[in-house]
Amino acid sequence: MKIWSPLIATLLLLSVTSAQVYEDDNFIIDIVEDDNDPEIVNVKPVIDGPLPCNGYPEYRKLPVNQAFYLGANNAGSHVFSNDCQVKQQNDIPQMLKDGVRFLDINLCLNDEKQMVICSDHDSAISNTSFRNVLDDIFQFARDNVEQIFIVHLQSRGVHQPLDVKDVDKLLDETCKVHTELTDGTDEYVAFECPFIYKHEKGPWATMGELVNYNPDMAQWEGDGELVGVRSRIIFTHSDSVLHAPEYTSPYFTSTFWRALKADDISNLMGYLKKECRIPAGGIKVDAYSEATCSAETYTPEQIEELLFYKSACNLNDSPLNTFISVLSVDQYQKHLPYYKELESRVMESNYAKWNGEYQFIRPSYLVSIKPKMVRDEL
Repeated sequence: MKIWSPLIATLLLLSVTSAQVYEDDNFIIDIVEDDNDPEIVNVKPVIDGPLPCNGYPEYRKLPVNQAFYLGANNAGSHVFSNDCQVKQQNDIPQMLKDGVRFLDINLCLNDEKQMVICSDHDSAISNTSFRNVLDDIFQFARDNVEQIFIVHLQSRGVHQPLDVKDVDKLLDETCKVHTELTDGTDEYVAFECPFIYKHEKGPWATMGELVNYNPDMAQWEGDGELVGVRSRIIFTHSDSVLHAPEYTSPYFTSTFWRALKADDISNLMGYLKKECRIPAGGIKVDAYSEATCSAETYTPEQIEELLFYKSACNLNDSPLNTFISVLSVDQYQKHLPYYKELESRVMESNYAKWNGEYQFIRPSYLVSIKPKMVRDEL
C-alpha cells in the first residue's frame, strides 16, 4: 500500500478560486469551487485494490452488523436480454470491483436440478450456473484482501426454489477448490470454509477482526505478500429459499436488518418514517420498485429524501440504535459516485452511533435538494 505524499498538507492550506486538480504517483486531489464551501478538497489515494475494511480502515472496530453495505438488487441479471429482467447491467466481478458489498441474487433450479440465475419478473431461467457465480465471488475474495461482503440469496417468483441444505453442499465444494488454491491455508476441513463467516450467538466480530486487519500488530506475510484467507463472505437468504426448521446450516447467517420496500416512493417514505423511529437495529432500504419493469431508477435526490426528510426516515433525528445497514438499488452504476459518497456519510454516522454519539450527517456535495435559484439575465 502506498503512502500519501506531504503535498497533501500543502494543498489543504491553499485558497482556490477555481477547480484545480493535483496528481502524483500516490494520490489525486481535486479542489473544487462550491457555493456553500469554496474549498472542497477530495483526496483520492491511489492504491492497488480497495482499502481494508471495505475502504474504511479507520472504522475497523465497528461491528460487522453495524456497518453500511451498498447493495445491488438482482445481481447477475445482466445475463438476460429483456429490459424487464435486467436489473443490473454489470456482471458480479465488476460490481465487486466498483465497491458493491451486498449482492442480492435470485436463483432457482432448472430442469436438470442445477442452481441457476433466474428472473423474478417472469420466472425465466438462465444458462448461468450458481457455481460459476460462486467461482467469481470466491476469486474476488482471493484477489482482494481485507474485504467483507454479503451474498443474499432469494428464489422470488420462481417455479423451483432453492433448498438451503443443497446450497450448503455447493458452497462447501466451491470453497474447497478455492481454499486449496490459496497460499498459506491449512488442510481443508469439510463444512468449515475459511472464507465464510457465520455469526453465532453473542457479540458480532468487528470489521478488523473479521479480516485480520490490525495496523498495530505485525501481519502474517510470506515473500512480501499477504497470504492466507484475508477477505470474508457472509451468506444470508430470504424466506423464499427453503429451509427446514430442523436443519442447522453451517454457512448461513440470519439476516440482521429490517427490510423495507414498497412499490412507490411515497409508500416507502411512509414506512421509513415509522420504522426509523423504532430503536431496533439496522434497516435495509430496497430503493427500487418490483411493480414495474421501467428502466428508471431512484434518483440521488429521491434517496436523500428517503433517508433525511422529516416525512421519511429523518436519520438525523433517529435513535442511536437505528441505522442503515443496506441500500439496495437497481442499475447501481448510474449513480455510483453519489452512492459511494453516501456510503462514506452513513459509515461515519453508524460509527458515531455505535460509540454512543449523536452526529449530524453531513450533507451531500453531489446532490442539492433545495430549490434552485433562477437569476434574471442582463
